[in-house]
Amino acid sequence: MKTIAIAAIDGYQRFISPYKGFGCAHRVRTGRGSCSQFAKRAIARLGMVAGILITLRRFEDCAASARILSSAEGHAAVAPPEPPAEPCP
Repeated sequence: MKTIAIAAIDGYQRFISPYKGFGCAHRVRTGRGSCSQFAKRAIARLGMVAGILITLRRFEDCAASARILSSAEGHAAVAPPEPPAEPCP
C-alpha cells in the first residue's frame, strides 16, 4: 500500500503539478521542499497512517503560508518569518 501511495505522488509530481499553474505555498514561503515531496518522504519513512497524519498537519501549514503570501501580495516585500521545523524525521 505504501508503494502505491508513493507511486501516486510520483505521478502527481510528474504529470499534474507542473501544469497546475501555481506552486506549493509552503515551499515558496520557506524555501523548503513542497508538500508532495514532504508527503512522499513521510509515507516512505513512517508508513501510511503516520505519514498521512503528519502530511495533513503540513497541509495546514501550507494553507497558513498561502494566507500569508496572499496578504503580502499588495504590500512591499516582507521578510518571511522563520520557517517551522520540519516535523518529519
